[in-house]
Amino acid sequence: MEYSIAHRNGMNLVGEGMWPDGRVPWENASPPDVASGDQRKYTGRLRNCSYCGSMHPADVAAAIKAGAKGEWADRKYGWPHKAYFEDIPNPHAGMIEVRSSANFKPEDKPDWVQEDEHHWREPGTPASEKTYGKFYTVHLMDATPEDRDVIEAHLGLHFEFTDDGKVRWGAV
Repeated sequence: MEYSIAHRNGMNLVGEGMWPDGRVPWENASPPDVASGDQRKYTGRLRNCSYCGSMHPADVAAAIKAGAKGEWADRKYGWPHKAYFEDIPNPHAGMIEVRSSANFKPEDKPDWVQEDEHHWREPGTPASEKTYGKFYTVHLMDATPEDRDVIEAHLGLHFEFTDDGKVRWGAV
């Protein structure tokens, strides 16, 4: 199993007792499974951090090389902590998935399927060729030097992380 070191030393601190050594497992990509009845599995997932859901840095670098585009999120925490990516090649393209659900049947969606007494969802549709994802910059600590260079050049910022949980950044 592969582990992330990004959440140790106070970097978006992991809940006490969950991963005492600060090493968080990466979850493998998983295809959509509409038949499961589990809404969390209705869409396919990219490989991600099991704590924060960030894409794996190797996958981000590969997506950038394939034409994906990243854009910074707001500076909610006072620093550029997260980027959103779009046009990521979708490893689950063509598989049936569900992207929308609600606790009521939308009037303009006559084809929606009732899940249970209170929940409705769109009928399954084939997953598109491209998808989207998020990347938390603390996961640059998990990147190879080559992947880190690709990501930082694309986003225009270079990051330095200290062992005591501090971060500095500046233009590439």
